This record gives sequence, structure tokens and C-alpha cells, in this order.
Amino acid sequence: MTVSTVSMERATATQVKPKIGCQLIVFAQREEEDLRGVLAAVREAGFDGVETHILQEGNAAAVRTALDEFGLVQWSLAIGYHQCVDGINQVIDYAKGLGSKFIMVSGVGDHQTRSLRAYETAADLFNRLGARCRTAGVTFCYHNHSWEFQEYDGVTGLERLYELTDPDLVKACVDVFWVQHSGRDPVQFLQQYHDRIGYVHLKDLRYVGPEPRRKGILAGGLDLGPRRYATIMTEAEFRELGTGEVNFPGIWEVLRPLNSPWVVYEQDRATLPPAEAAAISRRYLQNTLGI
Repeated sequence: MTVSTVSMERATATQVKPKIGCQLIVFAQREEEDLRGVLAAVREAGFDGVETHILQEGNAAAVRTALDEFGLVQWSLAIGYHQCVDGINQVIDYAKGLGSKFIMVSGVGDHQTRSLRAYETAADLFNRLGARCRTAGVTFCYHNHSWEFQEYDGVTGLERLYELTDPDLVKACVDVFWVQHSGRDPVQFLQQYHDRIGYVHLKDLRYVGPEPRRKGILAGGLDLGPRRYATIMTEAEFRELGTGEVNFPGIWEVLRPLNSPWVVYEQDRATLPPAEAAAISRRYLQNTLGI
């Protein structure tokens, strides 16, 4: 089924603009010390809500009070794999206390022993956690990086994870930076998995390494072992939206007919002051994509 077909099927109602969230990672953990200052900057930039990790030592009431003060909502809660294993009940309670719609996990365990088996083990866990989250009224989803696109006997880790998880229980938080970084086309990837999308991380990339890296880190033979992230960041930069190489107009053409209620801006690092970087990205979404 093509996206255009899906678009026609879903276009029975008037298309609405999504809300725009800001992943607070761009503030480089300043939110831990000055949550209200960060939220004020997010609100001033024009965002509707946030995605965060667990803040205020797990005091959801304190975080929600701060969000309410600035007219923001918590769209998603970001966690690591270890929190799925060791504390999912506390995570769910915290997410519900914030009013979060999503719990988003990245990673499938020990990066040093990555194999298809790691994805298969994670898939079994994620199905169980997805069912538990759904019962609690929260949606569980998985966030990709580029290393999930490494192939094992012709199958990528991400493909196996999607294959073995129930799409009603485990949604996809598609990070377009990392899709492009893997050598794939984010537009084509979103078309292929449109029915799996929970929401999307809009994140821009600019290559700064050798030209062959533009074909993707996997084609370039980059070691995906424990030191991979440091190596990756010598060859690609996180950029404000619209200042890198990701095809956001094409991405928006795929997302628009899906009527996704939210999209989230994310920028893992910024050379500009974080509030300025966030404001530039928000203006790009408004002025160029009309959202």
C-alpha cells in the first residue's frame, strides 16, 4: 500500500497541524538545575510541549506543576533499556503522573555484545512492556539510532525488532537523523513504516567527514562497537532544523496525511546557546513547513 493510498483513506477528516514538542536534550542537562528557566525558553520559542528523561529525582508532581506554569505538556518520557528491565513500574507511574502519552526507549541492552539475538530478546521484553503500558493508558515505543541498521545475515537489527514486536504494542519513534546517518533515505523509511509510527524526531544532520560517509556509516565500514558514538560525532554534526542535509519538506509530505498529533524537535548537541538553537528550529518548522 502506498502512502498516497493511506492518505486518501485517512483524509476523511480535515488535516490538522501537529503540536510541536522539544526534546530537552538540547539544553545539555540544564533542566536538572533550572527546570523553570528551560521551560520558559521552550515556551518562548513557541513549542507546545516537551520530551524529557526522568527529572526532579522522580517527583512527577513537581515537574507537572512547572509544565502547567508555562502552559506546556509532557508528550513523551525517554528512558534507557536498563529502566525497562529494572524499574518499568516506577517509570509507568512517573509517566502517568506527568500525563505523558508515550514512554520511549532506545537501545537493546549491552552494546558490546550486539547481535540479532539481542534484538530478539529485546523484542520479547518490549511486547510484554507494551502490553503493560497499554493497560496503564500509555503507549510504548522504540527510538532508533543508526547502528540498528547493521545487517546480520542480510537482516538488520531494526527489521528483526519490528518483525517480532506487535505494532499495536510497540510503536516506532523514528529519528530521521539516525535513519539518514545509516545510509537510508528517511522519506522512504517513513513511507515503508508509516503504519508503525508513534511519532517522529525531527533532527538535522550535516556531514563533516570524508565524502564516502555520505553513503552511510555502515557502507563506510564504521566500527559499531562501544566507541562508535565518539567516532560518529567526528563525522556528523547535529544541526538546527533547516541548516543541515535532511529533507524535511519530503518528510513532512509523508507525515502530513497521517495526521500525527505531535512531532518532536531534537538536537543532541548545539554550538549555539540552546535556547537560540531551539528557537531557530521552531521558526524553520513554522516558516518553511507551515507547522
